Amino acid sequence: MTMKKLVLGAAIAAAMFGAAAQAAIPTIDPANTRVLYISGASAAATFIDKLVTSTNVDATDRICDPASQVYRFRDTGNTEQFAIYCKANNTGAVGVKNPSLPTGAANANLLIYKVNTGGSGTGVTPVAQATPLAFLNITSGCTEKNAGNLSTPADIECTNINNNQIPDMGLSDVDPIQFRGNNAINGVDISATDVAKLTVKAAAALTFGAPVTWDLYRTLQAAQKSTNDLPASCLIGDRTETCMPSLTSAQIASIHAGKWDEWNALKVGNSATAPGLHDWALTQTTAVPAFGGGNVTIADLAPVDAPFLHTCRRDVGSGTQAQSNIIFLGDGCSDAATALPPANATDADFAEGDGVAIIHSNTSTGRVDSCLRDLQNGNDAGSGFTNQWGHRWAIGILSLERANAAYEFVKIDGVAPTLANVVEGKYKDWAENTFQYRNNASSAPLTGDKKTLADAIIKSAGAPSVMADLNGGFVHTFGNGAYLAVPSNFASVNGRFDSARPVVPFSHAVKTGASTFAPTNACRVPTIWGGGAGQL
Repeated sequence: MTMKKLVLGAAIAAAMFGAAAQAAIPTIDPANTRVLYISGASAAATFIDKLVTSTNVDATDRICDPASQVYRFRDTGNTEQFAIYCKANNTGAVGVKNPSLPTGAANANLLIYKVNTGGSGTGVTPVAQATPLAFLNITSGCTEKNAGNLSTPADIECTNINNNQIPDMGLSDVDPIQFRGNNAINGVDISATDVAKLTVKAAAALTFGAPVTWDLYRTLQAAQKSTNDLPASCLIGDRTETCMPSLTSAQIASIHAGKWDEWNALKVGNSATAPGLHDWALTQTTAVPAFGGGNVTIADLAPVDAPFLHTCRRDVGSGTQAQSNIIFLGDGCSDAATALPPANATDADFAEGDGVAIIHSNTSTGRVDSCLRDLQNGNDAGSGFTNQWGHRWAIGILSLERANAAYEFVKIDGVAPTLANVVEGKYKDWAENTFQYRNNASSAPLTGDKKTLADAIIKSAGAPSVMADLNGGFVHTFGNGAYLAVPSNFASVNGRFDSARPVVPFSHAVKTGASTFAPTNACRVPTIWGGGAGQL
């Protein structure tokens, strides 16, 4: 692609890459800038951002030069689009090891675009078919929000998303063949022919979970304390692993299949007359800390006259949604007679009280986050989700990259969504995400400098040291993290969890020989990789 020179501000290149760079919107020179367009998984958007920009990543795995200013362009909602501009790390993965960059490693700059809209599916089909997508346009309508420094990217907000480009590389939360059936984009299954056009490489194992709004979380805690399913010593509002409330796989499957329309379907106690969760909450006068300060009662946590079940999920084509459908419903892995499809009624189809769960289908992980936050707060914050219902209890589907005071993850089958529990084979809601780009079976294969940069990103993305550094930014009271290196790339040590070198010993791929394996397939039950060890 020939890229016209983008003059975006008064900053000059000499100042932009100085040790004390504090430049405003940079001038981007196409003569020494390598551009890469990445589409797909919105759950991993923070992962890509941190991988490229974080100064905590080991020097040999960094993409950007830590001694030069990094610039982050983003859309106004900060949920769908971003682009990173920086000087290449000459001593790391994209520098000395890859001397073929445009004008020599010492002068190469990088401009890496990422689109989240549509989720993982857009990291598969448009890549295989070389179909243009709308990326962020950084040539106009951009305003500096934060000048940044060498440890923090300069933050630039842009209003235009009309840069139509063919994605060079895709990222998906599950392997490409899963985008079919109830997860097919626009109702068209990904074909074996399209998958054959892609070079697919496992990147990392990403942990997912079931977040619930903060008032629902505390109500579940109170209810499970009353039934002795949580220790009496647990305080309502405690977010530690010991005191997290729990839902069963069968309950979560029932919710995501649309079998319940009210939270009263969850009974508090095992008697024939046990009340539903919402009705039970309305009778409880125990005082608990209020969201935002002060005190309220358990009864105050229940939405007034609204026991209705709301779900903040992803739309069709999302890898987050696909892995949830696979793990909890078997959808996409079983034939039509035995698979349980996810509920497809949206919030536009039915009203509360119609006997149908209210399902909010969102185009990105950021909008699921907004959905849960707005339903908890009872307002409309204008971040991609329109709340016309007010304060409601809701459950969502998110990766552990996300954290917000307005919601919290619950245990599943009594097991918390920690990296240690994944490594020990106790927690099942995780998937191996994959990178893919066009190979020589395609009419437009990725070649040259773009392929070099893509391979460098993939290599850095999968390193255990990168996982450890990135996990430090995904903070939860019950344990940090979201990512684990995969055993097809790095060996685990006795199947144990090591936060400094996090590797999962299990895989959805299968080792078949000394250097051969059946590739990752999210429908396959994860097993120990190649005779490795597991923790008792």
